[in-house]
Amino acid sequence: MVHEDDRKLVLNQSELALKGKYVKPIEHRIIHRDGSTRWVKNSIVLNLDDNNNIISYDGIINDITDLKNAEEQNRINGEQLIHADKMASLGILVSGIAHEINNPNNFILLNINLLSKVWEDSKPILHEYYKENGDFVIGGMSYKEFLEKINNSYEAILIGSERIKKIIDNLTNYSKKPKIQYKKISLNEVVELSVNITNNFIHNSTNNFSVKYSDGFPLVFGNANRLEQVVINLINNACQSLRNKDEKICIKVYEEKKYAIIEITDEGEGIDEKELKHIFDPFYTTKRDKGGTGLGLSISYNIVKNHDGEFKIESEKGKGTTAKIYLPIKLDDE
Repeated sequence: MVHEDDRKLVLNQSELALKGKYVKPIEHRIIHRDGSTRWVKNSIVLNLDDNNNIISYDGIINDITDLKNAEEQNRINGEQLIHADKMASLGILVSGIAHEINNPNNFILLNINLLSKVWEDSKPILHEYYKENGDFVIGGMSYKEFLEKINNSYEAILIGSERIKKIIDNLTNYSKKPKIQYKKISLNEVVELSVNITNNFIHNSTNNFSVKYSDGFPLVFGNANRLEQVVINLINNACQSLRNKDEKICIKVYEEKKYAIIEITDEGEGIDEKELKHIFDPFYTTKRDKGGTGLGLSISYNIVKNHDGEFKIESEKGKGTTAKIYLPIKLDDE
């Protein structure tokens, strides 16, 4: 009846008792006749003769299953608090880093616009000189080559700097504490921002990534920041599941009856049927060795439920996973 993982511990206790040695009480698991696993506290009382030789021993067993369950729940609650504190600290860190990056980037944007104006004013003068004197060397290049490269350089710097600004804005908005009040929001915009935030991870994980937004621009009633948290978590999970960069990740936003749906499909390693039953349980994870906490899907599930939605995951080991978020559509007159 002793659980196989605890048999060595119990046998060791019995062997010491049979030698007449005092042993401390131990806690171990047993398999009840109904098939359930229970925790017991096992205390041994020695029966000695007048010469302190062992005659026999009695085992006193107390059922401590409720106590162990309470201790486990306390441990889970403690880990949740620690994780929440980490997430709060991460939000502060992200906000601080975004601020530090934003300052020099604003300097780049300000100066590139100034230099661009100077260049536009200088071009007629250089062109007039070119017409009168023919081709000439500037910056180690011919005037024609220089003209093409400088135009491309200004455009590339401006595009790159504006992209940095957009990423910073997204990170800053994501790290802010979500407001409690809900409002009408676009799922297309939720997915677009989530993709922008995870763009680097996606690029490093797959060469086959696609997003298809809904033509209907579906509106739902909710909190954009919290829904972005759900989508970002699902994108990260999809990226982590891929075994090579040829495997695909597809995201779709579409409408079906009265629901707006976000669907994220990957061709990764998938989840077996046994694990799939526990996928939304707090702290249940198949990625413990990769730093997984088992909180992402549990928190995401609660967020979707708080939006009056449904969260479904279909998966097959070795063939990939599809996650679907169903959210009720809010019409303009609602």
